[in-house]
Amino acid sequence: IHVILVPEIIYLQADGDYVQIITTNGKHLKEQTMKSFEEQLPQNQFVRVHRSIIVNVEMISRIELYEKQNQLLTLKNGQKIKTSPAGYKALRTTLNL
Repeated sequence: IHVILVPEIIYLQADGDYVQIITTNGKHLKEQTMKSFEEQLPQNQFVRVHRSIIVNVEMISRIELYEKQNQLLTLKNGQKIKTSPAGYKALRTTLNL
């Protein structure tokens, strides 16, 4: 058993029937649905920016336009993540933009 603290989570990504939890200390694989993580994590801190990705908003360092209606997030660890239009709308709501 490995305990992962919520502040350590950078983002979560769907991986088949599993979810990869990317943290400041590495990657962890969990057999659980994205929906269950979305319901359990603090909604003011975690946003589902794409069908397969939930991001910790405190780990976002930059938001920029990508293509016509999509945004590209740059995270503090250097990872780049594309948002869906609905995901970006949810992110804007959470960040009060």
